[in-house]
Amino acid sequence: MGIGAPLQQTVKNVCAACNNGWMSGLENHAKRVLTSLLLGESDEIRADDQGPVAMWLQKTAFMAMLLSSAEDREAGYGVPPSEYRLLYEQRNTFEPLGTSRFWVGRYVGELGHGSVWVTPLSVGVAGHPESDLPDGYSMTIVLGALLLHGVRFTHLPFPVDLATRHLLGDLWPAALDAGASVAGEITEDQFFALARGRAFVVSDENVTLRPWRPATELEESSLIGSMIEMPTLCGKHVAYYPADLFFEAQQGRFYWFMTGCECGIGYLIHTEHDGAHTKAAETPEQIGA
Repeated sequence: MGIGAPLQQTVKNVCAACNNGWMSGLENHAKRVLTSLLLGESDEIRADDQGPVAMWLQKTAFMAMLLSSAEDREAGYGVPPSEYRLLYEQRNTFEPLGTSRFWVGRYVGELGHGSVWVTPLSVGVAGHPESDLPDGYSMTIVLGALLLHGVRFTHLPFPVDLATRHLLGDLWPAALDAGASVAGEITEDQFFALARGRAFVVSDENVTLRPWRPATELEESSLIGSMIEMPTLCGKHVAYYPADLFFEAQQGRFYWFMTGCECGIGYLIHTEHDGAHTKAAETPEQIGA
């Protein structure tokens, strides 16, 4: 699962022609449309802006994933490398890749932040073995009062009819001349359910859609002396926090704290009744801001 902060991090994998050309145009289009939405001053997206906004979400998710290693992306963590080529090939359409679906909502969570999440997804069909690699991925961005959520299936031979458990406005595919309305008020807990790919509803009872296990299911934490050893989201390292914080949570006293791993990622952690949960993963400087 990939997590990053949009509009705050820089990657070096983009050529000058793309960065100063179609990507710059897409950023400018998104800024014009989204500024009033993220400030909570508007709740409408015009029909001719829906494609560019959905493409901007997809592009921003792709850029966030470039912060992970090429080896991880090849292994199925995040966005397949072929997706970058496909998006480039249709750069002039100002529309997202095919077999994509996008929604828009209002974020009302207490933890004010801007972040982008990409979660690999696995599609299960009754009577058939599960694929070794993800079948798609979800993309979720929260910026101020704006939440954008999407899903893209990469190689399924059949369509998947789905919705979200939480009320959101339909962004893409666009309804002809109708525009899109920001719908629903998404709390912090609902945001994390969406971001982790756990809030989809599939209409076909023989088909399941869930997070791809190798990228999203961490090993359980362990008590090591007076400390708790907690696997980090990168899947390679562990972090430690005092066991007293866990026992405090059992009494209803919860805490926020920051930690990090050898990847250079900082984690914002919140203790809850069932343990410690990662609420944000950014650079240490952004976590501490």
